[in-house]
Amino acid sequence: MDDLRDKSGFSNIGNSFGFVCRTIETQCGIQDLGSKYRYEFVEILKILNAQERFLVSRFFCQLPANVGSFRVLLQLQQLRILTATGYILSKEHSDQLQVDLIIFLSSEFELLANLFLTAAYNPDYGEKITTILTTALGNLYSGLVCNPKISDLGYAEHLSKALPAEALGICMNMHLNTLLDLHCSEDINEAFTNFSAWINEGVDELTFAKHLCDKLFASRQQDALQFLFKHSNQEGFKAWKFYLILIQSISSAASSEINAYIKKYLKNRVLHIATTSSLASLLHLLLTARAASASTLDFHSNLDNYAKWYKQHIGEMSYVLGTEKFHVMLGLLEESLAYEKELPYLEIHAAIAISPGGRLVQSYKTKCRSQVSFLKSEAKRQAAK
Repeated sequence: MDDLRDKSGFSNIGNSFGFVCRTIETQCGIQDLGSKYRYEFVEILKILNAQERFLVSRFFCQLPANVGSFRVLLQLQQLRILTATGYILSKEHSDQLQVDLIIFLSSEFELLANLFLTAAYNPDYGEKITTILTTALGNLYSGLVCNPKISDLGYAEHLSKALPAEALGICMNMHLNTLLDLHCSEDINEAFTNFSAWINEGVDELTFAKHLCDKLFASRQQDALQFLFKHSNQEGFKAWKFYLILIQSISSAASSEINAYIKKYLKNRVLHIATTSSLASLLHLLLTARAASASTLDFHSNLDNYAKWYKQHIGEMSYVLGTEKFHVMLGLLEESLAYEKELPYLEIHAAIAISPGGRLVQSYKTKCRSQVSFLKSEAKRQAAK
């Protein structure tokens, strides 16, 4: 720090520069200031020339973190002397970095917004800041999985208002990636086995996903859904738990416009599946429809929603599919039975008629009922243990 107080080598450094540095250091040790003292401090900073402003930014970055450090940093940022981005980059290889970012996420929302703006628009440092933010978000949300009370995520609503559309979109995608990475399934079987348990966990315990959907993604729900649909259809996708929780969270607060978008997506997927003959796509469709249908806090209402969807898009699929594609879908539905693990959903499949009937439909229905019987006997066996 002393080398920055030394004016040698700089021709335009005033005699008061050392006083300014001492004032900054003192200010960092004060948690809060009255408006009068804030004004006086800002006025001192305003008289700095270009060289002094540069040296002040370097000086501040070398100071140890203190109770008033981020209040001072915000003032420096407002005067364009030092931004949160510049400060964080100076700590890139320091153990202090993640500690500082935790504080940004918990209380220093204007400083945090500057980092997301850099990630969105700065061609020189955007990628580096994105990596730093991604790590910080991963640490925060991994902690929330273990203890959902460690943060109220107050920053989410602030960012939704402070960031312009493009930056907010990038911020949202970073958060969606972070949430999806929180859990990796062995395979899609795990998603069918744990579907209801995961949805309940998202509603009762992992409420941070719903908070983000309501606060950070509220104005971009369709973009969030497009992101989730695209990523979850990629080969080898395993982030089923938070994919389903996010779909349910968005659906539970969706506007009529967003509900219409979800319905249209699911409808189009039926035709896509019949055309491509993809079992993986059908399994994805069934899980997505269940998550989108779980839009209330009442399990039976959610089952009713799913039954209505199944009747309209599977039970009446012959009205939109030709004979060949209809047979393809029936074959895939038969294959999907091996993945069904939750009795209430399978009972819907067994109960709802598929028009126009016939031998292939009857074969599928028979296998449905057989799988229902198997799941019931398994449930009894488990209960008897």
